[in-house]
Amino acid sequence: MGIDLKNSNTQYGLIARTLHWASVAMLLTIVVLASQFAGKVPGPEKVQLTTLHSSIGIIFLVLMIARLTWRSLNPNPIHSYSIKTWQKLLAISLHRSIYIIIITQCFLGILVLLSTDQTTYFFDLFEFPPLLEKANPIHTIVLGMHYAISVMIYPLFAVHIMAAIYHQIFGLVEDIN
Repeated sequence: MGIDLKNSNTQYGLIARTLHWASVAMLLTIVVLASQFAGKVPGPEKVQLTTLHSSIGIIFLVLMIARLTWRSLNPNPIHSYSIKTWQKLLAISLHRSIYIIIITQCFLGILVLLSTDQTTYFFDLFEFPPLLEKANPIHTIVLGMHYAISVMIYPLFAVHIMAAIYHQIFGLVEDIN
């Protein structure tokens, strides 16, 4: 008995698992790149770092939309878990919150790029000229929001990881005694 490509009523399929772990790897890469922005002065090194961060971020957005689409087309195994109702509701709410915040974060990142007065690159393959002739005050606001949301992501993932570990250790079966 192997893992099916599609989700069943009781477990996630290979495609859902692959999309999940690919997005985890991509998100970790994005976070590591973003952590290197601190203290960087404007220049070629910062442009290269920004290009890499934003290019991966755009691919990450596409991946998250693919995950969301795949998730909506497949059964959600959590409904079959023998856990308390509040735990199911919490898990579903947590997953929805993660999707909302991550997709919002990606769109804010795109707005950061669109509101700058500098050329934007996609992996040095494509060049997008600046839309504005001078820096827009909206850029500073959107950049601040992009940062603020990045900070909100960490506690959500901490709860998600702790819940996953909890359920791996203690199982998904509710004690009815």
